[in-house]
Amino acid sequence: MNLTRVNVPALVALWARLVDDAARTGTVKDMAELGMVRHEIAQRLRVRPASAETRDLLKEFDEAFRALTTATTECVHGTDRATTEGWTATREWYFWRAARP
Repeated sequence: MNLTRVNVPALVALWARLVDDAARTGTVKDMAELGMVRHEIAQRLRVRPASAETRDLLKEFDEAFRALTTATTECVHGTDRATTEGWTATREWYFWRAARP
């Protein structure tokens, strides 16, 4: 999925919908896709901070995502890619999550 042309409000709405779908069904279908949506949001917010309303929405759905998943020691995309991209488990926390069994 190419997210570069999608604006921040639409990305946040997509993140909310994906997390809400996972919460309603009890199934996280594609951890990599979810992580990439959240990563695109994070990258954009590093350049231009979000409004308080957007930050509140992100906090709400980030908490829901954390509740649906567990922390892992390995990036969903693998160690090599994480190293190449410069991702860390602290900053890109959403890549270090796994669906609950």
